[in-house]
Amino acid sequence: MAKRNIPAGLTALGYEKITTNSTVKSLNTTTIAGSTFLISVETQSARIRFDAGTPATTTGVLLLAANSPYWFKGIKGSQIKITGAASGSVLNVMSFKNTGE
Repeated sequence: MAKRNIPAGLTALGYEKITTNSTVKSLNTTTIAGSTFLISVETQSARIRFDAGTPATTTGVLLLAANSPYWFKGIKGSQIKITGAASGSVLNVMSFKNTGE
């Protein structure tokens, strides 16, 4: 079950809306600085990698729109790469850092 509340001790850094096509996307300069991410997948499913590798339509962690939103903690924003499992995937990414970071 997905968490529905923001965990205590986090400060919001930024928001980004990503629409995928055949190009692999990275986070923008505002959201990349986070270490915790809330990712909501709309419309089509998407693929994500956390090791700076390149996801493709059949490789990477599958994020289903039906199971959205997803929390990822302890991740380097610079390592996140996203692509659509189908063309036209839309993801909303909210970036957080721990208070005091």
